[in-house]
Amino acid sequence: MALAALLLAACGVKKNTTDVSPGVRFAATCPNVVQVYGTRSDVPSDYYEIAFIEAEGNSIYTTDNQLQEQIKIGAAKVGATGVIANPVEQSKTTVKVLGEAVGAKSATQKASGLAIYSPAEKDRVRQVCGG
Repeated sequence: MALAALLLAACGVKKNTTDVSPGVRFAATCPNVVQVYGTRSDVPSDYYEIAFIEAEGNSIYTTDNQLQEQIKIGAAKVGATGVIANPVEQSKTTVKVLGEAVGAKSATQKASGLAIYSPAEKDRVRQVCGG
């Protein structure tokens, strides 16, 4: 039982959200509405920059998709309709991976993105998220 609790704790993703426009607030959306863009020029319409979101997890127990999903969840909480995502960064050195395997918590991967709100997406948000 203790081993299962330890493994579950190791799978956790730490998330940090930093407001980039503290005076601007939007109603929360839902993760299903948050579109992921590779660059600013990929965003099809004007937008407000809301927050910078970072997620970090153990690279042995956490997948890229789990990190990206946490970024989308964090973006939805601040009212985003999209995220301009940065590539997932991973530490892949053998020493770090071996250290993580024995509990040193040294093998990590990180994802980050800029949460944005596009007024042109208002109807899609209502349709996908309801209300």
